[in-house]
Amino acid sequence: MNTSCFPQEVWEEYAMGMRSEADCKFLEEHLLICFTCQDILAGADEYIQAIAAAAALFASRTRRRLSKPMAAAATLA
Repeated sequence: MNTSCFPQEVWEEYAMGMRSEADCKFLEEHLLICFTCQDILAGADEYIQAIAAAAALFASRTRRRLSKPMAAAATLA
């Protein structure tokens, strides 16, 4: 297992756009030279995309099962 220069949570937060602008700039400069962190970030990106796709699929299936008034309310929530 590769050891990142930063905790995995840092790369996950970066991938989700949850880091400050200054943090992002620092991390992006680091990514230019660190292949290990590039790999960690790529894995975090893949994981986030998979979770987002699963959530979208679940939401679309759930909305189809709800009645039209309930589906409209769920969309507004």
